[in-house]
Amino acid sequence: MKFQYKRLAVGLLTLVWLQLDVQAQDLLQRTISYQWEGSVSRADALDQIAKDQGFYFSYLDTAISAKQPLRLTQYSGSLQNFLYEALGDKFDFKELPGYVIIRYAPGILDFEAETDVEARQVTVEGYVRDKRTGAPVAHATVYDKSRLKSVLTDEAGYFNIRVKSAHAVWLTLSKEQYKDTTFMILPAVEIEASRKKNMFRYYQEDGSSGEVEESFLGRMFIGFRQRVQRINLGGFFAESPFQMSLAPGLSSQGMFNSQMINKFSLNILGGYTAGVDGFEAAGIFNINQRDVHYFQMAGAVNVVGGEGKGFQAAGVSNTVLKGFSGVQVAGVINDTKKEVKGLQVAGIINLAKAKTGHQIAGLLNRAKEARGVQLAGLANWASDCSEGIQVAGIFNQASTGRHQIAGFVNRAESIKGIQLGLVNIARESSYPVGLLNFIQDGRKSLSLQVDESALTTLTFRSGGKILYGVLGAGYGGAISPVYGLETGLGAHLADRQRYALDAELVGQVINDFSEVTSNATAIRLLNGLKVSPRWKLFLAPTLSFQTYEKQVTSPYKGVELARWESDQRFWLFELRAMAGLQYVF
Repeated sequence: MKFQYKRLAVGLLTLVWLQLDVQAQDLLQRTISYQWEGSVSRADALDQIAKDQGFYFSYLDTAISAKQPLRLTQYSGSLQNFLYEALGDKFDFKELPGYVIIRYAPGILDFEAETDVEARQVTVEGYVRDKRTGAPVAHATVYDKSRLKSVLTDEAGYFNIRVKSAHAVWLTLSKEQYKDTTFMILPAVEIEASRKKNMFRYYQEDGSSGEVEESFLGRMFIGFRQRVQRINLGGFFAESPFQMSLAPGLSSQGMFNSQMINKFSLNILGGYTAGVDGFEAAGIFNINQRDVHYFQMAGAVNVVGGEGKGFQAAGVSNTVLKGFSGVQVAGVINDTKKEVKGLQVAGIINLAKAKTGHQIAGLLNRAKEARGVQLAGLANWASDCSEGIQVAGIFNQASTGRHQIAGFVNRAESIKGIQLGLVNIARESSYPVGLLNFIQDGRKSLSLQVDESALTTLTFRSGGKILYGVLGAGYGGAISPVYGLETGLGAHLADRQRYALDAELVGQVINDFSEVTSNATAIRLLNGLKVSPRWKLFLAPTLSFQTYEKQVTSPYKGVELARWESDQRFWLFELRAMAGLQYVF
């Protein structure tokens, strides 16, 4: 049986999608009454109404000229009529639970259609045109909301859609900068009105969907028709229990898969869906416009336009445009544009552009705020690590931090805890542990010192207000000339006007590159007499534990306290002394 329909629209509806479930009171039909004193902008007036009425307006500031003054000084009537009077007739006002969407839509869509009904299959085909000009409208979305079927018109405005129903069919036309048009194909017997509660969702557009589509995978796999579909349908999404796809566009949900939030999603090669609220797996890649919750895995890549929660794993990379809470694991890179709560693990690099709880990477971690632990084989970067710890094989960088541990260099503006590395650089750091410490508010000194064995050493001390590093090299000796090297850690114990006391733990190596080789560990107290603000004389009694070969004479000349020996070596405790002149800068 075939029916011919010409311009069979039952009305141009300004609702974005026909709400088949009955609502207690439509937002657009609510009666409002306001009086504004003085000049008020359009945006301020809308904000006041939304706050009072308990919903949100969604619009682009540029589209409605948000800063332009509202021409009305008072109004009483329906919200829909207020919007027409305040903004004009070139806008489309659409309603979804909790939202009124204002969209610039000066155009009006029209159509010609015919149907073919066979058993429970209804095929609708026709043309979509601009009502004012009669020109065909290409790439308009034609969809059946109740059955989640959709198609795009071609260059001539032609569409063909098939739905499973022997009853009335409601189709909606949607196109950017056009008012949505909903029409019904008769004969109408009944309309399927029982849908799952909360099946439909609306998300205000924030640019993330476009960013997903402009990613490398998006440009490669998301086709033009799906991009247009996403633009036409805006923030409209629906829920589905299951979808399976071979690749984006080749899905059990057809072209509507980009607008579907699935409980279970299986993509053989890859898929492009609205989001996941359960489980998703892909052989190569998953691409999602919005949020992914609970479990997602891909052989190569996951790209998420919203937030992630739960477990996410990929052989190559995970990219999340908003925050992630839970665990991320990638063979190469995890890139999260906002906050990470939990753990990121990557073979090469982790990136978080806001707060992060944990990061572990084979090479590099980078975060704006590291609130937990950063652990990298090569380097860590963070603007704020005041609540965590940075551990890296080579380099740590932070504006503020609690602790830094690196195999080579730590660099920070302010460190509250310990800096442990070969070289430590900071503006403020009271507890640097390293050979070279360049602390702006700390102390540095150069000393010329002589011990009881006539070994003369030039020593550089550098550090913070409390801890400092010791690095010295010397030459001389009472018995025979030897070379000496000492490294260690010191602490400032007292600093008075004329007197200073420091304690040091140092390791010393003595060698004449012939017969004498000796190693010593010494604890010494530097008693300093300040002769000027820069110059200090000091005397340091020293307790030394040393070892040397038995066949050579000890290079030290201290007071022996205890001795142990074997066939080859001596071990001695000695009381020794050192004196010197120190320049502080």
